[in-house]
Amino acid sequence: MKIINSMIKFLVIIAVILFVIISDVGWASAQDKPDSNTISYLSARLKQLVKFAAPSNLGLNYFILPNSSDLSSIPADPHNPLTPEKVNLGKLLFHETALSINPINPKHWQQSSCASCHFAEAGFRSNLAQALGVGGLGWNKSRHRDAEVYSVEIDKQNILTPSVLNSAYQKVMLWNGRAGVTGPNANEPLIQEFDVNRFKLDGLETQAIDAMTVHKLGTAAIAIIPEYQKLFAQAFPDRAYVAAEVEDLKRVGLAIAAYERTLLANQAPFQRWLKGDETAMSAQELRGGIVFFSSSCVQCHTRPNLAITDFRSVGFADHPQDFSGLNLGRGVITKRASDDFKFKVPQLYNLADSSPYGHGASFNTLREVVEYFNRAQPQKLEALYAGNLSVWFRPLNLTQQQVDDLTAFLETGLRDPNLMRYVPEGLPSGLCFPNNDPVSRKQLNCD
Repeated sequence: MKIINSMIKFLVIIAVILFVIISDVGWASAQDKPDSNTISYLSARLKQLVKFAAPSNLGLNYFILPNSSDLSSIPADPHNPLTPEKVNLGKLLFHETALSINPINPKHWQQSSCASCHFAEAGFRSNLAQALGVGGLGWNKSRHRDAEVYSVEIDKQNILTPSVLNSAYQKVMLWNGRAGVTGPNANEPLIQEFDVNRFKLDGLETQAIDAMTVHKLGTAAIAIIPEYQKLFAQAFPDRAYVAAEVEDLKRVGLAIAAYERTLLANQAPFQRWLKGDETAMSAQELRGGIVFFSSSCVQCHTRPNLAITDFRSVGFADHPQDFSGLNLGRGVITKRASDDFKFKVPQLYNLADSSPYGHGASFNTLREVVEYFNRAQPQKLEALYAGNLSVWFRPLNLTQQQVDDLTAFLETGLRDPNLMRYVPEGLPSGLCFPNNDPVSRKQLNCD
């Protein structure tokens, strides 16, 4: 019996060695000969890894984003059910510069919108280290603050603006997660009592409603537009019209959140590959996917949006414009030292459309981010000394070829090339969007 067991162990060892050798040969072939056979080989290997990363029996489907029109498959707050009418209204309101009616300086009246800091061309990010809403001038990467007014009159962000793409899969919002009462905040009485959470909704709805006040928006200008009156009645047929500003702001926020839930990067090459198109990704993107799913990356970047609903400390530096002192992230709101320097794990789609990266805007390229995680040496030493660094923040030990491949997967494999499908052709107000300041109107050919 002992001899038989020894023989079995020997055969298993030989099988493992042969598997490694064959895999290495196949890997070398995959890099040298990007033909159809190579694509098939790489695709098969990636499928094994993706299935292994998914919960039992879910397989590739676990990572597939639904179609934006398939509202029943999109995660939603039960207090804000998704309907085509509500999503359509939110699409307009998200871009509506006529909502910007409460600027500190009257010269900035009706000049900005939600899309000023979250626009499609930038993957619904801002393309700036310091996003500018009210008081910003210009469009896209040329946007800058109005130098003729005081700094206090400018709506500028002192932390990098996160993307709202694939945000349906986030239960709480903002880098420290203070918006929302479900998910990781469900057992946080302190956070649930924040004024921002007064309506007891999910993070997307909470943030959208609160943003109306934070970003100095209002509904008086759109309330007199007949088309909006009709659209609101269609989107909220079971709610009698109440002229009170607070009710209007809430309905605007609910509609915007409904629209944001449909912003899904479901046409990215990786998504097409998941749905069965083995030619959707290049050999390099497939190799990058293999690196991603065979490394610690997938421990934090999983689920359909490639992000867990949690917070991690990975030692990123704070924003240079953050003058509030040491940014403790999640620890600021939970008041627990064990949460210090932890920030919400971001989704990974369409990051190539906008830079910089990291909550402190401390990286200019995605390759820099990959190299940072490959070295695993924290930028912010306080995070190291606090002892809260993620257990998965450790050197990846990737070769330069693997760094190149992983960067390609992030830059192009996860890039949906058609996010403009989420942008309206025009607004009921007739105003320019996403910005309506004089410089933007000229750059956008609105004048």
